Amino acid sequence: MQKKPRVTTIVILVVLAIVILAASTSFYRVGQGEEALVITFGSVTGKNGPGLYWRIPFVQEVISESVTTIHTKEYGFRTTQQGTRGSAAQYVDVSNEGVMLTNDNSIVAIEAIYQYTIRDVRQYHFDVDDPVGTLQLAFEAVIRRNVQNRPLDDALLNKEEIEMQVLPDFQALIDTYEMGVKINDVRIQNITVPKEVASAYEDVNNAKNEKTKRLDEAERYKNEILPKARSKAYETINLAEAFRAETVAQAKSDTAVFKAVYAEYQTAPEITRRRLLIETLEKVLKNSGRIIVSEPNGDVVKVLDMNDQTLQTGNTAAILEGGQAQ
Repeated sequence: MQKKPRVTTIVILVVLAIVILAASTSFYRVGQGEEALVITFGSVTGKNGPGLYWRIPFVQEVISESVTTIHTKEYGFRTTQQGTRGSAAQYVDVSNEGVMLTNDNSIVAIEAIYQYTIRDVRQYHFDVDDPVGTLQLAFEAVIRRNVQNRPLDDALLNKEEIEMQVLPDFQALIDTYEMGVKINDVRIQNITVPKEVASAYEDVNNAKNEKTKRLDEAERYKNEILPKARSKAYETINLAEAFRAETVAQAKSDTAVFKAVYAEYQTAPEITRRRLLIETLEKVLKNSGRIIVSEPNGDVVKVLDMNDQTLQTGNTAAILEGGQAQ
């Protein structure tokens, strides 16, 4: 009979311990900058800001997230050891993540970070199955699209421009998912050519530089030669025009003289013929000096001294026709 009170006491103590334990775990605190969701049988039944609250033990669950903490995610690399005063941070490349193509089919490797805050805890936990993985895939889609719209040189030299374009596009894409996240910043740490193809790109750059050099030399040569060639062509054309004008004028003059002589010839053919003969002989024999005319059946030797300044045209003509000089 003495065992019953002892058993009852033990049961009361156990129940009391359970009640105390349940009561102690039913209170929860939401810190500054946090937002808490109260989950009852798998459904959200409440949302609380900073403060001390109570929940039904074993029935309600609380999910709390900071809505002010800035979360940083890495893309294309991972930090394996944080830097300290005595040692630098260590990183490892994630090549299958950061390697992508530009629009001229060149390969680049990108290392970037993006930062975000949770602005709606309910959407973040319940509207997307894997919010962290979804963010990573969304960032990859946006940055790949941006880089693939650029040539290699543009991608390598304009990191800041890429950052400015990726940030709003990233936020717009995340908003379509309704996952309750605000993108605070996008930073591209590095854009490089992968080591495996660096030598090939170096050869390409050297070829481009050589091409540019040759084009510059050709342009300078063209700028030097063309003015000279144009000047020479202009001079040649002017000389040709002058020669043409002179030749045409001379031809017209000769034609006019011929027409005038022909008109006289028609008026007095014999006289004109004789005058033309005399003028022609004067031109032919002008520098001939002394001329001896010998006739086969004649006894007289005729001498015509073309150097005699007193020789008249009439006498010359008479001698040439067989007469005596007066």
